[in-house]
Amino acid sequence: MSAPSTSERNALRYFYPGSTARNGNLVFLAPGVRSLTGADAGELLSLDGVDLSRWRARYQHDEYEGWAAVQDDTALEFRGDRRTLDLSLERRADPLERRAPLSSPERIPGLENIETRARGVVVPAPGDESRDGYFGIGIVGGKNEANQGTLWRSAYQLGAAFTYTVGARFEKSSSDTTKTWTNLPMYSHDNWNAFAASAPYDAAWVAVEMGGAPLATFHHPDRAVYVLGSEDNGLNSSVLRACAHVVELPAEVGRGASFNVAVAGSLVMYDRLVKRRKGRGGVVGGGVDERNSLPGGRVGVDSAKPVRGGGT
Repeated sequence: MSAPSTSERNALRYFYPGSTARNGNLVFLAPGVRSLTGADAGELLSLDGVDLSRWRARYQHDEYEGWAAVQDDTALEFRGDRRTLDLSLERRADPLERRAPLSSPERIPGLENIETRARGVVVPAPGDESRDGYFGIGIVGGKNEANQGTLWRSAYQLGAAFTYTVGARFEKSSSDTTKTWTNLPMYSHDNWNAFAASAPYDAAWVAVEMGGAPLATFHHPDRAVYVLGSEDNGLNSSVLRACAHVVELPAEVGRGASFNVAVAGSLVMYDRLVKRRKGRGGVVGGGVDERNSLPGGRVGVDSAKPVRGGGT
């Protein structure tokens, strides 16, 4: 007799801030499981790669008609003929001591055959509090590789710790003549849930979108991840709600306020650099160091090219 297919088994479905239930990650349960305790759900989430020291789960509470926090003794039941039980993840205000995931699912009776996925999480180390913080920047749903490349180069020049893509709709084809990848990492995430799971600890998400706070008066967080929308669709409402801040760029009265995505990101990073230099009493202009310029390039020229064939 063959084992039940995943379509015939109930599943725990969870999603991070900025995503939705229909785009959530699935953890399939053993056949016949119709209820869980909050403790069971926590173990399943941990096994599937969720860092419970950073994230807390909520479930749909019928009486409250909203999302309530999952406690260890919370009774979680599948409704009617539904095969998914939805959990919404939220950041913990006071992160717990990091928990290690179970080495085996056998501690949860009846759930011996769950399916889980291992995830590698890359988190830039911010260092101690006396340091100047860090930031990353990336595009959600980008469709133009040239824009991603331009943003990547600008991010390196303007002090970013990393760049990223979420659900990119292009395939890498052109060469990076300036070899930015040798100096600044770029992380690629298949979807928003993967991005949220890998996001640096205690770094504020800052959306760049029309209708936000004016960039001119915005105070940049010490640790920030700037989120840019795609060239055609911008950022959806779920992502905007998940971000701690939303900022918009200024434009001449009567003219369109929609910037090229790479230009928008570059302007935000420049604004951050200028404000933080002023705050430290430093010089706003300059910054070019001939000793650290790209090989073969002219100092301060953005179109620097590498040396070919050992020539000068």
